[in-house]
Amino acid sequence: MLETIGIDQSTHDVYRSLLLHPSWTLEDIARETGLAEADVRAALDRLTQLSLLHEAAGHQFVPVSPEIILSPLLQRREAELDEQRARLSQERAALAALTSDYANMAAHRVDSGVERLEGVDAVRVRLMELAHQARIDVRTFVPGGALSAAALEAGRPLDEQHLSRGVRMRTVYLDSVRNDQPTVEYANWLASRGGETRTVPALPMRMILSDHTTAVIPIDIDDSRKGALLIRYPGMVRALEELFDMVWENAVPLGSAPQDAPPDAPTDREAALLKMLAAGLTDEGIARKMGVSLRTVRRNTADLQRRLGVQSRFQAGAEAVRRGWL
Repeated sequence: MLETIGIDQSTHDVYRSLLLHPSWTLEDIARETGLAEADVRAALDRLTQLSLLHEAAGHQFVPVSPEIILSPLLQRREAELDEQRARLSQERAALAALTSDYANMAAHRVDSGVERLEGVDAVRVRLMELAHQARIDVRTFVPGGALSAAALEAGRPLDEQHLSRGVRMRTVYLDSVRNDQPTVEYANWLASRGGETRTVPALPMRMILSDHTTAVIPIDIDDSRKGALLIRYPGMVRALEELFDMVWENAVPLGSAPQDAPPDAPTDREAALLKMLAAGLTDEGIARKMGVSLRTVRRNTADLQRRLGVQSRFQAGAEAVRRGWL
């Protein structure tokens, strides 16, 4: 209990032994306390330095009242603690002022429930804040293919915080991540802690929904570097939640194989590709939405045309309509 003023347990035991047995020598103390003689000597030296002992003739040690010596030391320690408390109080007040200033700044950025976050860094900061604030539910669209193992590991601490405090986590990736071992392993880790992960052939955009109150979507779907919109309009958040739920219901849990379709039916990937071709998306746009390379899109399109027995994309669309695929 007195370590802060230099009296450890061994020193305490030696001093107490001398209070009870003033005639004991160094050898007596070592024998009765079980301490090595070197440790007893070190304790005696420390007590002498603190003026708690005087060495008399004949290797005898005379204890000095602890109140006389230690009270001033404890008073100085109390004064130091009072100074620390005062500084801590000042730091707490400064933090409160900074927090208030930040809240005021954030309020000025918000325009009727929509906050515009310019650039990647601004988005990253706000997402960190939302992650720490989430208490109920986090839903995420992750387009663009598999994340690197480093990116997955960087997100693990926040995900673990979410799950440890009972936040329900649902994430939708693209089907292309099923061939990525780090992503599959990460999804298994999430599942072991209550997280849910599914995949679909294509996603409309990157999106994060938090606690039924906040949505984050890109300013430009084709260029996430431009920043994001943080939306708090209840109606808009609800609409985006409905979009997520529609995609979620048709997504396949990661770790499960898609259900077998009738022989003549298009695969999920083919159906998504047909819809995007019919919508007039370029190969580059399709590649972004499906999280695959441009070469893969063109190969899949050629394979689809061969399966339908046609020579052009226009003919593929017409044949898909005839078969009821669109």
